[in-house]
Amino acid sequence: MKAPVTCALALWAGAAMAHPHSSVDQQVHLSVGSDWVEIAVLIVPAATDGATTREVLDLDGNGNFDPAEAAVFRDTVLANLEVTLNGAPLTLEGGGIRHDPLDTLAEGLGHIQITAQAPVQADLQSLSVAIHYDGLGPDWFIQPFYANDLPAPWPQVLRSDDTRRIELRK
Repeated sequence: MKAPVTCALALWAGAAMAHPHSSVDQQVHLSVGSDWVEIAVLIVPAATDGATTREVLDLDGNGNFDPAEAAVFRDTVLANLEVTLNGAPLTLEGGGIRHDPLDTLAEGLGHIQITAQAPVQADLQSLSVAIHYDGLGPDWFIQPFYANDLPAPWPQVLRSDDTRRIELRK
């Protein structure tokens, strides 16, 4: 994992455990280097939505969020993530997932982390990310991070009223 994401995840994970969340917190961390892009999707379910959390994650109703269910959730979230480089779709690879136990998640005390990356073979002129997943809540925050190996000038961050979408443009 690249350094910007590692630092951001360590800080975020510690903050997530500080108190139960009363609303779902969903973020996409977008790290960009000179020849790579890495995505980290971070979700802290809300304590007030424990039943929804269980329904979405525990597909067989056995009270656990097992590896097969985690893989389905990871694949569903990643399938709802749209990444384009210079207007062309960018295929993410190596999807991973880490998560706390279902009871902890349903109590709003745990988090889910989904990661994927892609090599970049072209000069970055425009990089867009959109997240369409809304199974645990509609609101998202997308935060870009630039690696030290990304040549200057760094892309400008273009945000809109739609919190599910961001564009980086040179």
